[in-house]
Amino acid sequence: MALLKKTVVLLFVSLILISCSDMDLKIPGVSKPIFREDFVLGQTGSWFLEHDESGSTTIIPEQLLIEINDPQLVQFATLTEPAFTDFSLEVEGRILSGSPHSSYGVLFRMQNPQQFYRFEITGDGTYTLERHDADGSRTLFMGDWQDADSINQGLNVVNRLGVEAEGSNIAILVNGVVLNQVSDETYSSGYIGLDAGTFDIVPIQVAFDNLVIRLPGAE
Repeated sequence: MALLKKTVVLLFVSLILISCSDMDLKIPGVSKPIFREDFVLGQTGSWFLEHDESGSTTIIPEQLLIEINDPQLVQFATLTEPAFTDFSLEVEGRILSGSPHSSYGVLFRMQNPQQFYRFEITGDGTYTLERHDADGSRTLFMGDWQDADSINQGLNVVNRLGVEAEGSNIAILVNGVVLNQVSDETYSSGYIGLDAGTFDIVPIQVAFDNLVIRLPGAE
C-alpha cells in the first residue's frame, strides 16, 4: 500500500511539472515579449545591414556589431519588420574600442532613413533625445547633451538602454533609471534601429545584444 501511495504521488507531481512546462506562466507586471533578438546566427530578424569604407553593420555570433571609420558619422542597422506603435524596449550596448566620447543608441518610430526619433548615449556619461524630419532638420528635446550618473562610463562596459513609447508620451531610460520624458505626436509608429556615432576620434566599434520589446506598462 505504501508503494502504491508513493507511485501515485510521483505521478501527480510529474503531471504538474509537464503541465507547467507546456504553458506560458504569467507573472504579474511582466508581459511576454512581442519581439526578442539575441543575434544568434541563422535565427535573426529582418535586419537591413550596410557596409562601405566609412562604416559597417554586421551580425556576428550573439552581437550586432557597428564599425565606423570616419569622423562625424552615424551608422545604423534597421529592423525592417515588424513596425511598432506602443512598446517598451530594452537593449544592451557597449563601446568595444575607440573613444568613450562616441555614441550609441536606439532609433524608433522610423518612417525612413531620414525620419525617426533617436535616443543616444555616450561612453563618457551623456545622453540626448532628438527627432529627425524629412527636410533634414532636427528637434533636440533637451537641447545640448545632458549628463547622467546612471550611465556606466568607459570602454567595453555594458549599458542597458530603454525606450517606452505610448501614444505621444516617450520615456528614455538607462540601466532602469528614467532619464527624461517628453510628449511628441509627430510619429506614432514605425520601425526600430540600432546605431552608433562618431565625433572626431575614429575608428570605433560598438556592440548590441539582448534586444527585447514588450507591450508598454510591463516591468
